[in-house]
Amino acid sequence: MNALLLLDKPPGLSSHSAVHRIRKITGEERVGHAGTLDPMATGVLLLLLGSAVRLSEWIIDHDKKYRATVKLGIETDSYDATGNVVATQTANVSETEIRRAIESFVGKQNQIPPAHSAIQMQGKRAYKLARQGIEIEMQPRAVEIFSITDVLITHDLVAFDVHCSKGTYIRSLAHDLGAKLNTGAHLAALRRTAIGEFSIEQSLTLDQVSDAVARNDLETHLLPMDAAIPQFDAIFLDAAQTRAIRNGQFITPPKNLTTPLVRAYDEHKNLFAILERVSENQLKPKKVLGG
Repeated sequence: MNALLLLDKPPGLSSHSAVHRIRKITGEERVGHAGTLDPMATGVLLLLLGSAVRLSEWIIDHDKKYRATVKLGIETDSYDATGNVVATQTANVSETEIRRAIESFVGKQNQIPPAHSAIQMQGKRAYKLARQGIEIEMQPRAVEIFSITDVLITHDLVAFDVHCSKGTYIRSLAHDLGAKLNTGAHLAALRRTAIGEFSIEQSLTLDQVSDAVARNDLETHLLPMDAAIPQFDAIFLDAAQTRAIRNGQFITPPKNLTTPLVRAYDEHKNLFAILERVSENQLKPKKVLGG
């Protein structure tokens, strides 16, 4: 089962727990995810099955889309609804002010991640340090928000669609919006609607995955591994070249390659390796995916 599965993650389930559930449902031991989704959040979680787990390092670069709901006037330590309230105030701002503030976040920027996040700090996850009461200084990271659209304002709730780069924390965006409006704010709800070209419409719920397994037709809902890495050129090898790559040897590439890394297909047209261009005349194995 070497493929991709798009899961519509339910609320209250961590990405790790979602992986465990899929292992149990499908019987496939090799399952991973590409891009963590907070337990509170719902929506697209890209799961990698079988040999596809070895592609994760190249999939996490995909941009993301979300539908977010921000509550003004209440600030929490985690920047979302699961945290402890640390400040409250009246959200006495106009719709015009809110829309102007939201628009100001579109573009490239340095964003400070929440302390309650999975980022490694001092050799530990930041959220573990935060739960222990250890104060840590989170370093800003370069991110880009490509667009914020379909803004809906209802009293102290602000909902919008956001399209952003990898590494963007929507919780931080909610917190920063509250800071800009001088009201405080936290992320009240979040639904991921897309990862790169993979959309929520393609995703299955856990119940739908279970039903598909029971019907023995889960494969009809899976996506091929190479759908996750279309950014790489592709080459199709004969049996001798395939054998050489599996043995760690170099091969001569075709002349029309344009990307540093290349998808390699065996004589049966199955994706089996990622190759690296070391010169105009040599390709070497970067990662052999196995069976």
